Amino acid sequence: MRGRIQTGFTLIEVLVSIALLGILIAVLTATLTGSLNLNRQSQQQLGTATGAQRAMENVRNAWTTRTNYDKACAPGVSLPSGYTAQFVNLSTRAEPVTQANAVASPASSAPSNALNTASTCTASTNAALSSGSVPLMRRIVVSSGSGAQNTTLSLDVLRPRE
Repeated sequence: MRGRIQTGFTLIEVLVSIALLGILIAVLTATLTGSLNLNRQSQQQLGTATGAQRAMENVRNAWTTRTNYDKACAPGVSLPSGYTAQFVNLSTRAEPVTQANAVASPASSAPSNALNTASTCTASTNAALSSGSVPLMRRIVVSSGSGAQNTTLSLDVLRPRE
């Protein structure tokens, strides 16, 4: 049986193909793991932003009633754990103002006040200006916790008509 041709793979060929397959699997696993981690972070950020937006919309809806706006309260609005809602009094040009109704310079010096979200609507601290008048515009600022997923949203709201 001299002219018989041998078919099949040598041991070296099999080992090389297994090594190449291992390298491909390692690269794909690293890419897939990174992609899944990025997806998880995106989902957390989206959830945080959605919670902040929902809280802000609830406050805005409460402020469609002039009494609630004037007292800077949002009765019965529940904020998710770790979230805060504040308001800043604004001038007619949307500039933060002090309690004396003077434009705050710098803007960060304007008082940022906690919003009353209790079930009974009592006036929040600094809801009225020193003169006793109510500002025609306010900024709602909703923040969610701290850390990498921290989100802060703000919305300027006009005083509702009677």
